[in-house]
Amino acid sequence: MLRAVRQQQGFTLIEVLIVIVIMGVMLTIAVPSFRSFTANQRVKTASFEFYAALSFARSEAIKRRAAVTVTPVSGNWANGWTVSVPIGGTPTTLRSQDSLSGVLMTGASSVAYRQDGRLVSGSSIGVLIQPETAGTGISNRCIRVDLTGAPKSTTTSGSTCP
Repeated sequence: MLRAVRQQQGFTLIEVLIVIVIMGVMLTIAVPSFRSFTANQRVKTASFEFYAALSFARSEAIKRRAAVTVTPVSGNWANGWTVSVPIGGTPTTLRSQDSLSGVLMTGASSVAYRQDGRLVSGSSIGVLIQPETAGTGISNRCIRVDLTGAPKSTTTSGSTCP
């Protein structure tokens, strides 16, 4: 009489442990690179958002033929900012930005545009955006506004906005 041979199904404990060890090794290699990637993306996002706010403020100043100001929330750009225009003597918020995590933003105390889209101040203004935790391979961003009011974004390795 012949018995039917039953086939084995599933994985053995050794195979499962080997897969777990391989995944652990791959994660220890990938995590530092992922942290750097995340920090770099936060700096880029903050610079894009700030650049967009400055472009919007300049556009609104020209369109409304009125002074428009971009000011940080609680004196810190990383806490967010507001774009406002005085209507009837009181500042009215046109756009606001919530706080941005993982970045430090230093520089001008505010950016004010005249009705022609040029800066109110007599010199160019810059804001430096850098990651909260310093890391290798992460470039800082500098958003510079020249006297014509046009913002410009550049990458920099220094701790000042040239």
